[in-house]
Amino acid sequence: MADASHLPLPARRMLSPVEAAEYCGGKTVDWLKAHVRVAPVKIGRLVRYDVRALDRWLDGLVQGGSPATGDDWLKLLDED
Repeated sequence: MADASHLPLPARRMLSPVEAAEYCGGKTVDWLKAHVRVAPVKIGRLVRYDVRALDRWLDGLVQGGSPATGDDWLKLLDED
């Protein structure tokens, strides 16, 4: 029987704003709030972002073939 103190932790589904910004590519919380079209979830006084919702938003950027916002278009122009 495995010792409970050695069991791996499950992946976290809810991320803090800082963690969500990092998850979206190492961005800042200000960038996250301005560009990411995912509503945060309030849990008491905590603000959390659902990883699954972030994944859907990010997948939409990739699968749709075009950026979701005008700022995303400008970012693409800046990369060239």
